Amino acid sequence: MEIPPKPTLAKIKKFTTPNEIRYAMMHVFQDAQSGLAGHRKLVVILKNVFKKAVELDQLLYFSMWFTKLLSKVLPLKKGELAGDRIAKFCYSFVNSLIHDASEEQQQEEDNKVKKEEREDDEDEEDTEQHQEEEDTPRSIFVSYLIKYLLRGIEAKDKSVRYRVVQLLAYLVEFFTEIHDNDTFEALYKLLDNRLEDKESVIRIHALVAMSHFQQFEFKVESEDGETEETISTAQILEKIINCLQHDESPEVRRAALMNLLKTRDTIPTLLERARDPNFINRRLVYSKISRELGDLDAIDFENREYLLKWGLNDRDPSVQMAAAKMLSTYWYDSVNQDILELIDRLNVTESSIAEQALSVFFKTKPELLKNITIDESFWKNLTTEKAFLMRSFYQYCNQAGMNTLINSNFPELLDLAETLQKYLEVRLKAINDNEDIVKLWESHDESINKLDDQIFSLENQVSRIENDVELNQRNLANADNDIEEFKEAIKLINGRIEQLENDEGDIDDLKTEENAGMIDQIRDFSEDDLKEQLDVFSQELENSVQSKLGFLGKLKELEKKFETNRETLIKAKDTKSQTIELFETEHADDCIPFSKKLKELEFVINQLLQIAKDFDLSDEIGRRKLSQIIRTTLTEDKLPENLISVALKVLNAISINEKDFVSMAVEIITDIRDSRDEEFHSAAATFDNDFYEEDDDDDDGESQQSSAISSKKRKVEADMPPDDIVLRCLIITGHVLEVLNQNLDHHLSLSSIYSGIVNYALQSDTKKNLHLAGLRCLGLFALIDHQIAEIACKTIFQAAKSNGEEVKTIGLKAIMDILATYGMNILDSNFKYRYSRFFYKTLLAFETPKLQCIVAEGLCKLFLSDVLNKSMQKKPDRENTSTTSEQQQEEDDLFEHEKHLFEALILIYFNPHTKINQELQQILSFCIPVYAFSKQDHQTNLTAITGDVLYRLFSDYEQDISPTSTIQQLISWCDPRNLVKLTDEEINKSTSHVYQCVYVLQVLEQTDSKNIKKVIINNLNKFFISDAVDSITLQALVTAVEETKRLLEDTDNDFVMDRPTKKNFDSFVQVVQNTYETAKKREDEEEEEARSSRSNSVSILQELEDEAANISIKKEVDSADVSQTSKPETSEDEDEDDDEEMKVEEVKQEVNDEKQEVEPIGTEDTKAKELENSLNEIDKFLDEEDDVDYGDISMGE
Repeated sequence: MEIPPKPTLAKIKKFTTPNEIRYAMMHVFQDAQSGLAGHRKLVVILKNVFKKAVELDQLLYFSMWFTKLLSKVLPLKKGELAGDRIAKFCYSFVNSLIHDASEEQQQEEDNKVKKEEREDDEDEEDTEQHQEEEDTPRSIFVSYLIKYLLRGIEAKDKSVRYRVVQLLAYLVEFFTEIHDNDTFEALYKLLDNRLEDKESVIRIHALVAMSHFQQFEFKVESEDGETEETISTAQILEKIINCLQHDESPEVRRAALMNLLKTRDTIPTLLERARDPNFINRRLVYSKISRELGDLDAIDFENREYLLKWGLNDRDPSVQMAAAKMLSTYWYDSVNQDILELIDRLNVTESSIAEQALSVFFKTKPELLKNITIDESFWKNLTTEKAFLMRSFYQYCNQAGMNTLINSNFPELLDLAETLQKYLEVRLKAINDNEDIVKLWESHDESINKLDDQIFSLENQVSRIENDVELNQRNLANADNDIEEFKEAIKLINGRIEQLENDEGDIDDLKTEENAGMIDQIRDFSEDDLKEQLDVFSQELENSVQSKLGFLGKLKELEKKFETNRETLIKAKDTKSQTIELFETEHADDCIPFSKKLKELEFVINQLLQIAKDFDLSDEIGRRKLSQIIRTTLTEDKLPENLISVALKVLNAISINEKDFVSMAVEIITDIRDSRDEEFHSAAATFDNDFYEEDDDDDDGESQQSSAISSKKRKVEADMPPDDIVLRCLIITGHVLEVLNQNLDHHLSLSSIYSGIVNYALQSDTKKNLHLAGLRCLGLFALIDHQIAEIACKTIFQAAKSNGEEVKTIGLKAIMDILATYGMNILDSNFKYRYSRFFYKTLLAFETPKLQCIVAEGLCKLFLSDVLNKSMQKKPDRENTSTTSEQQQEEDDLFEHEKHLFEALILIYFNPHTKINQELQQILSFCIPVYAFSKQDHQTNLTAITGDVLYRLFSDYEQDISPTSTIQQLISWCDPRNLVKLTDEEINKSTSHVYQCVYVLQVLEQTDSKNIKKVIINNLNKFFISDAVDSITLQALVTAVEETKRLLEDTDNDFVMDRPTKKNFDSFVQVVQNTYETAKKREDEEEEEARSSRSNSVSILQELEDEAANISIKKEVDSADVSQTSKPETSEDEDEDDDEEMKVEEVKQEVNDEKQEVEPIGTEDTKAKELENSLNEIDKFLDEEDDVDYGDISMGE
């Protein structure tokens, strides 16, 4: 039958039969898949065909053929342009139908008569609503189309599922046209199911479709079919947020990021994607999401802080640029390009990133620098915003070398010092003028500190109780095991005694799986021996039972104690919150405003100090003035810690050298300590009575330090000043230690501080601020003295292990710093495993995410710097070592502990619970690849744990992780092609993938999961195995592959490979076999070439000897007469020996003669020179290869 020509609008009007409609639709779909350019025209044609079908009462016929033509593209894979074009055409057609209907409805409403009475109007509105709810041709068509597509949404073919969900993602926008509640419910539920489809491209379109349900609520039938369940907006948002946070595919998370409804509740969830593992998703937060949020006030301070902190410090340059653009463009424009207003919104008094943010801002907009003017009036009226702008402006210009701008805007050092002094006086005056308010505030701080001390003590007690519970549970488990063993032993002995008494049966008849180990031990026992042993076991059983009862009693007691302390802790925290809230309410008009004003003034002083720290200090008068101001304010004023820190940095910059700085700092500390005790006449005597006597003797430096360190055990003096004074001294000491570069031997005055206030603070374990400051100082002292470090490790470890999270935080940081400074040898060899176990336990404690991050980051640094993995890279060899068995066992234990720590890091990376800890995920996402790609040894370490990691992950989290992504990630980390600074030859000779493949094959053999087996087999071809690897190593891989193949082909094995999987495995087996054969052939050729080379060396040597002999013979003939007359009489043997020696000597003489006679032209001279060079090369060759057997070569012939 001849197909009619393409339809036109005129021809469509003349259609009278269904066939004409069908052929017109076929033409339209044929043209639609060719390109997007003609879609608009085709939509108009198809709409007219649709209208004609309605006129001819052929709507269902039109719908049927529309879906039939649409089904032609459903099997097309992702990326097929024809399928994508038809999907877009389908959307355009339906969208045009709905749009035309809306216009018609609006036109009808505009044409209504507006002069009717109110009641008539209401009746008409009811009629309209009724008509609107009736089915229309467009709603019938849309409903038919969606019903048809839903039939294929769970198809087995992933391409069909993809195309169906793709079309639904387009069409779900028009779900208001669906009047059938069953269809609407089926659409929602089936799309919800596709959110968990194994194909990420399907999940993407399902999520886009689901996002259209966010803005309204609806009801669906419950699972029992008897009631209706309301689906709220919150439930839809939760589904999308779940995809945003937990989906393994970055594209799915990106779709969720772009389609999640932006509300006050969802904004924090959107912004946390700034720490997404995928850099494109992170960049989108800054380039698109932040811009769509509009005004800067839509983001609260905390989220603004996180955005800037994460974005400006991101490891990807494009994310940094996007964050900088967000700050300098979107946010800057939102405050009408007022830089002071932008600084105000950054809340610089509380911000930790504002300084870096403004530096980036200046870098992005350098043209603004010339517009900033800092004159005298500016200096006299500094606000927090102006002071911060001034300091940031100075630091940027100073770092960029813009001295002209600095000179034109900033005064001399003396004027800067006087300005700083004035603001310090203003602060002091404000405090003195508001003495009553200050006393109220101090009283409030004192009460809060007491509550903090109580909470601190309770948290530490709870932590100790938890440790005791864990210990007793472990002991209880051991007691249970002992009881079972003793019971089994008693049962075995009773059975054996009965056999002996009845003189029948054999002891092996009593053998079970539980007592197999005891059978041989009692096999030769007599009846009396057995009875004696029975009494022993019975007594041991009784003891174990009593021990168990004791442990149970302790656990019950601990449980009661834990509940009591926990309740008290909750009450104490509630009391603290209520106290703060009550104080803020009662003093909202006096203390709170004063505190805010004082804080702003201190911020201005801080900015002036920051400028002074980097200022030009060449002015001697200004330098002395500034030094006097700093020393006075540190001694006499109660400065907050942030001012103390920067003031000490200024003092360090002013000082002549580090010793001068420490001397001034110690003087300040002693003056502060003496400030409330008139009995102290000597500042140095405050800390150590013998300080000056020791310091006078330079030769006794070591004994001084030893005495200072040993004073740790000395009893703390009873005349210690008040705690607030000690705390000030500790804060200053801590910040002094932070800037030191020399060790403690150069600053013995600090030793007395360590033996005094630091030890006092360490013993004050019920006073939170004091104890934490003491721990911090101890950790810093350890970094500048080896002996203190040895003591500090034990002290800090015990404190961190048995106390709450705050102590653990400081302790873990200190231990990691100490290990990074001194290495693992600083630890007592008998306790190294305890540290490893503590790190391991903390790393797996998901209830303390902050501690997880500290340990993970510290361990990553230690592994990356090879502090921890030295023993992993070279496991001790028992055969080639002179160490004792105890030392050998210690090294083996250390190897295993470090291996387990490293394995824990990798397991944590893949653990599904890590997704909720974005900081931890970022640390591991950055550190592990850097570690893997930096050295071959690092890849070897990763290879060694691959098998254990995969087996544990697949055993515990198979349903929660993607096996494919997991194994591909591990393969990528161990791929030698990803290593830096390696030649192609070194890459090809790497064995990391060979051994990793062997370990992966072991997992394949051990796992019972068919899905895991399939995943492993399908990823085997991703291993890089080169024929440059030695054949012995490849032979091991061939053996492993053959064993795996035999296991898979075993008839008892219930795993059957499908065709693609079998094809991949056979291909891998063939590649491995070919690679091995190629390597073997290459080695055989190299060995043959080496043999040939050695034979050639012998031949060349013989030729050279012959030529040398000819030359010596010629010389011998020329001087024959002389030789005969001068030669003395000798025996025959002596003559032969002399002849041999003569020939050798003549050859050497000939060579020397030829070497001395250098002529430009001459055949004999050239030949002799070549001979000399050849002989020299042969001598060198023989020296290097003296162990090679060249056969029977006579050098004298």
